Amino acid sequence: MKSAICDRKTGSIAAAVCLTVFLMDSPGAFQMEASVEQLSRIQQQIRSGDLTSASNELDQAMQVSPSDPRLFNFRGVVEAKNGQFDRAAASFRKAITLAPGFPDACLNLGRLYQEHAQRPGALDNALRTYLELLAKDPGHVEANYQAASLLTRRGSYSAALQHLSRLPAELQQHAATRALRCANMAGLGRKAQTETSASELLSAPGLTETDVVSIVPVLLANHDDDVAVRLLLGLQTRSLASAATFHHLATIHEKKGRIREARAALESSPEMLNPSAGFLSRVAQLAYEAKDLEGALGYLARARTLEPENSSIHFFFGIVCIDLKLPPEARASLLEAVRLQPENPFYNYTLGAILVGQKNPDEAIGYFRKYRDARPRDPRGAFALGVAYFEAYELDAARQVLESVANNPETRSGAQLYLGRVALSSNQPDAAASHFLKAIQVNPKLPDAHAELALIRMRRGDYALAQKDLACALAVSPDHYLSNLRLLMLYERTRDPRAAGQKRRVDQLRERGEEKERLLLRSLDIRPY
Repeated sequence: MKSAICDRKTGSIAAAVCLTVFLMDSPGAFQMEASVEQLSRIQQQIRSGDLTSASNELDQAMQVSPSDPRLFNFRGVVEAKNGQFDRAAASFRKAITLAPGFPDACLNLGRLYQEHAQRPGALDNALRTYLELLAKDPGHVEANYQAASLLTRRGSYSAALQHLSRLPAELQQHAATRALRCANMAGLGRKAQTETSASELLSAPGLTETDVVSIVPVLLANHDDDVAVRLLLGLQTRSLASAATFHHLATIHEKKGRIREARAALESSPEMLNPSAGFLSRVAQLAYEAKDLEGALGYLARARTLEPENSSIHFFFGIVCIDLKLPPEARASLLEAVRLQPENPFYNYTLGAILVGQKNPDEAIGYFRKYRDARPRDPRGAFALGVAYFEAYELDAARQVLESVANNPETRSGAQLYLGRVALSSNQPDAAASHFLKAIQVNPKLPDAHAELALIRMRRGDYALAQKDLACALAVSPDHYLSNLRLLMLYERTRDPRAAGQKRRVDQLRERGEEKERLLLRSLDIRPY
C-alpha cells in the first residue's frame, strides 16, 4: 500500500482522512478464510458504490468465514459509508481484535474517528488507534503522519516531531510534513526554526492552501502572527489563495487592531467578484470600525439588494444612517428590520431611540415597552421608556417608570437627570435641583445635568454659579448643544458681548441634529453587528 501522504491530490491533512478499501498483501499469521476472488468482488462493489450488494455478499461470506478480519474491515467500510458510525467502529475494532495490529482496520478506524471529530473523545480514540498500529509497526508511514497531526492538535509538540522524524526522507520534504514541522516548532517556542520551517514550506513542491491554513491556529496560539501572515501572503504570491486565505488574513489583522489592513485583505479576495451578502456585511463592519461610514453604507446597500429579507442588514444600515445623521433613512431601515423581526428587543429599542430623536416620542413608547417586556431585568429598558414618556409630556407615567430604576447603578444618573426634568416641567425647581445634583454625584461628567442645574441657577439670578455649572458641562463636552444653548441664555441675560458669537455657535450645533437618541443609544451601547 502506498502512503496516503503521497497519494493526496490536495496535500491537505484533511484529505488523508478517508476510508479506504484494502486487500491484505500478506495474510501472515492472521486467520484468513474468505477467497481472494470473493474479497475482490466485495471490494469492487464498495468502490462502485453498490453498498447493498456488498453488504449481501459480506453476509454470505461471514456465514462461511466468521473469523476473517478482512470481512469485518469491509463491513466497517460499508457501515461507515452508510453513516452508521457506531456499527462501523465496532466492525473495525472486531477486525483488530481478530488480528491485532491489522493495519487496514487500524487506519480505517482512525480515519473514522477523525471524520467524526466533533464526537466526544473521537480524536483521542483516533490517536490511540494509530499508536496501537505503531506498537506493532513503528515505521508505518501513515500511522506516524496521522499521529503527528493529532499530537500537534492536542499540543504535544515534541511527541509530534518524533513521529515526523520517522517518515522517509522523501516525505520529509513534502509540504504537509513541513507544515506540521513548522507548527510544532512554533508550539515549542523555537522562533528561528519556525521561521526556517515557514520558508521551507513556502518553497515546497505540491504546496496547497490547506497545508498553510491548517497550521494557522497553532501559529496564532503561540504568538507567531507574523509567520502566519507571511505564509498566507505566500499563498497569494503563488496564486494558491482562495477566499479562505483572505478571511484568515483579515481575522489576524483585525485581532491586532489593524482594521485598514483587514479591510484591504477582504477587498483583495476573489470573493469580491461575486460577493455574498454575508461577505459584504463583514467588509462593511471593517469599514464602519475604520470610521468610513459612507463606505460601510455602500457595502450594506449591496448586501441589502442580495438579501432584502435579512433583518440584520437593515439594522446595520440603520445604525450607519444614524451616525451619518440621515434620520429618515435610519427610520425607514429600522422599521424594516423590526417588520422582519418584530420581537427583537434591540431592534425595537434602537427604533424607539430614533423616534425620540425625531420628536415622535408617542410612537417610541410602544417599541420601548417591547424591549422592557422582553428583557424585564434590564433597567435600561425602563429608563428609555421613562424618557419617551417625558418627551411625550406624560409626566406622571415618566416619573413612575423612572423612579423604579433611580437606584439601579446602570441607570441611576440618567434616571435622576430625567426625574429632575420631570420636576422642572412640573414647576418644582427645588426638587429638580436635588435630582440634578444626585445625577452629578453619580456621574460628574454628565453635561445635561450641569446644564439643567445652570438653568435653575439663572432663574434664581445666581449667574456666577450658573457659569460654573456650564463651565463643567462644556469641559466635558464642548459641542454639547444644551450646554451651549444655556450659555447663550446666560450671556443674553447678563448682556455679555459674547452673546452674538455664541448664537452663531448654537445655530451651527442645532444643524447637526438632536442628541436625545444618542443618549439612549449610548445607554445601551447598541452594536450594529
